[in-house]
Amino acid sequence: MELTTLDIPYLLFMATIGVYMLLLVFILTWVYHDAEQRGLNGWVIAGMAFFTGTIFGTLAWLLLRPKMKPQPIPVRS
Repeated sequence: MELTTLDIPYLLFMATIGVYMLLLVFILTWVYHDAEQRGLNGWVIAGMAFFTGTIFGTLAWLLLRPKMKPQPIPVRS
C-alpha cells in the first residue's frame, strides 16, 4: 500500500485555475450589469467581452461604452 503525497505543483495549478475562473465570472458579471444600466443588452456585451478575450474585451467596453443616461427622480407632491 502506497501513501499518497501532496502534489504541490498540481495544487498550485488548480488554485491558479480557480482564481482565474472566479475573476472571469466577476468581470463578466460586472460588464453585464454595467451594460444593462446603460440601456444595452448585457448578454451581448458580456459575450463580446468574453469572446474577444476577457481583458481586451473589458478594456474595449470601458473605452467605448456609452454615457449613462440620467434617471429622472420621481417627485411626490
